[in-house]
Amino acid sequence: MKKVKMSVAALLIAGMSYGQCVNDEVTFTKFEISEMINTIDDILEWQEQDMEDGETNMGSYEEGWGSNYWLTLMREELYIAYTKKND
Repeated sequence: MKKVKMSVAALLIAGMSYGQCVNDEVTFTKFEISEMINTIDDILEWQEQDMEDGETNMGSYEEGWGSNYWLTLMREELYIAYTKKND
């Protein structure tokens, strides 16, 4: 019974501290953004190789579908954020 009370108390404390968090903004350093862009570039390259080998189809940016499309959109947004940090 004591473990149950402690677990409930821990959940209540965690919930209260989470509920008091009013910061809805996430910040990244230029280095972190650069690493995210590099990682997405690697994934897109691997997907392209898989598609050339005929193993799978990851979608098309030009056609607006699939993971290729969404990863390219994320890369573009990260690049915009990266260039804004350079200003």
